[in-house]
Amino acid sequence: MRRLTNLAVSAAIVVACGLAAVAVTTWPDRAAPVAGPPAVASATSGPSSRPALCDAERPPSRDPFPFNRDATARDAMLPFLDLLGNGETFTGGAGFFGPLDAGGLALLLDGNWLDPDDRQNAAPSAWDIFPFVCDHPGTHAQGYAVSPDRPDYRVSLETIWSPEIDDRLRADAIAFCADADAVETSDHLECFWD
Repeated sequence: MRRLTNLAVSAAIVVACGLAAVAVTTWPDRAAPVAGPPAVASATSGPSSRPALCDAERPPSRDPFPFNRDATARDAMLPFLDLLGNGETFTGGAGFFGPLDAGGLALLLDGNWLDPDDRQNAAPSAWDIFPFVCDHPGTHAQGYAVSPDRPDYRVSLETIWSPEIDDRLRADAIAFCADADAVETSDHLECFWD
């Protein structure tokens, strides 16, 4: 019931903020993220793949960040969510996307669609989330993308999620998610920063 309440609240926020909803496929796992069901995306590389970027040093900060303005290529990699359940696709504004593994995040970082220093309010930076996902296979990040017609064009991460959790992931997540607005570590992992 809590998940349905959170989904309803998320959908209400989307409507109130004028954010665009997007089309998805269904997610068979009942412990899917509260933000909605993910779709299959080309940015998901598989559970055994560890991108070379996972072992790279943090890139230097760049201000302003030189975002890749090819939103068509960026959006093709993102598994957008249909939060309202009406089957609409992301057409502008901001759209929420579902779980991306380390490979998907590496593509966004390498392609300059994701600023390593970007933070969703009090969330860890995108670069801090990335090695957490790298070091915990089966863990994903999700967030939202802003369309290029807005001055705040970007990709932001606001959730880490895993359908399964073990003692190591639980301990690491409790430490990593200490400042999260919502944390779930019982039968799956979900940390959300508003």
